[in-house]
Amino acid sequence: MEGMLKRGQTVVARNMQSAAVVEDMLGEGAQAEVYRARIGDSRYAVKWYRPEYLNADPRLWDRLKVAINSGSPTEQFLWPFDFVSMPRSAACGGYIMPLKPPEFISMVDLLRRQCEPSFRALTVVGFNLANSFLKLHAAGLCYRDINFGNVFFNPETGDIRIADTDNVDVNLKAGSIKGTPGFMAPEVARNLVQPNAMSDRFSLAVLLFFIFMLGHPLKGKRELTLPYDPGDPDMSRRLCEDDPVFVYHPTDESNRPIPGEHDPLLSFWPIYPTSLRRLYTRAFTDGLMDPDARIMENEWRKEMGAIRDVIFHCERCTAENFFDIERARQKQPVNPCWGCGRALENPPRMRLGGEHDPFLVVLSRGAQLFPHHLERDTYNFGRALAEVTANPFGLRNLSSNSWVCRAQDHSITVVRSDEVLPLRADCHISFGRIEAQVRLK
Repeated sequence: MEGMLKRGQTVVARNMQSAAVVEDMLGEGAQAEVYRARIGDSRYAVKWYRPEYLNADPRLWDRLKVAINSGSPTEQFLWPFDFVSMPRSAACGGYIMPLKPPEFISMVDLLRRQCEPSFRALTVVGFNLANSFLKLHAAGLCYRDINFGNVFFNPETGDIRIADTDNVDVNLKAGSIKGTPGFMAPEVARNLVQPNAMSDRFSLAVLLFFIFMLGHPLKGKRELTLPYDPGDPDMSRRLCEDDPVFVYHPTDESNRPIPGEHDPLLSFWPIYPTSLRRLYTRAFTDGLMDPDARIMENEWRKEMGAIRDVIFHCERCTAENFFDIERARQKQPVNPCWGCGRALENPPRMRLGGEHDPFLVVLSRGAQLFPHHLERDTYNFGRALAEVTANPFGLRNLSSNSWVCRAQDHSITVVRSDEVLPLRADCHISFGRIEAQVRLK
């Protein structure tokens, strides 16, 4: 692939005062080309801009300087850390950043159904996205162009990488980057305000809806009734900016998904718990036109962690299902398995914590407990401290601490590191800082 830089050519990382040797091109777009480059024994990505783009974006270098000086909010961002230039040149041509690991694929592959990650992996994707943008906004920055084209993910683990970080700017700063049609908040698309943290939250909600529903939250049957407009070929302006209606609006059914046209929306919406569907409804009704009513990143983080904890498998077809806590509270039966239609019973589960900060964890095969659950270290999913075992059905102690289990007959069992506690109905477990009660039905 012929590009602006050649294999073996040297560019200079300015602040590092190091030579970067170009190896091969990784990709190209309208703005720039991205290359793999080597500095010593380490490899990085170099984004090298087209001259015509540099002329069209006069604030580019200011944005990059802010990003480089502030540092990456999380490791999930492919963040600039130095400018690059030609040798013996005072003019920068681009920047250098970490390489995207090869196991990370484009979010576009998910939407095209070219990969089928587990629901558990998708909840981790959702958590990581919300967490990364929360940290970005806390630093006084906004992304300006959240969309599925600049997110990559590991379909096995749910880890993510966020690219195109040269879009990032100081919150509410005037600039040339507004966003992507269909993802832009209505007030930004209408040129009423500059992109900001609140408009990022709208775009994040759209992205999360795409990830879980494989469809757009504002494109239902109304897109079948609008005439073709060459100025709005995908109808994003009319459906997402001028007169948006949520496809599952609780009272306005004018934009419902249509069989044969929006099948993923019809299939996936009923699979998820009431709590997640309620968040989407708020995001695209109250939060549609009112920036102050948008779902905050911490709400998405909390929800993604909660629905990850209630996944369980159908015993017949092994499909992942969600235990809907709100249905259980209303004494309603568990929804049938979406995969095979089998009637499902309440799965074994564990309630952890006190009255005001409980976690509900379904004890499905392979489920794990982390410091987030057992040590009140909120959102720390770094190292598993316990894992559900199948034979015998129990909980393996992966921590260095001993647990104490009290059964219904008041007998006491001490569970040491690497031992398995067989789980029985209504037993109480002390993990140290956290108490739990087990229910099997």
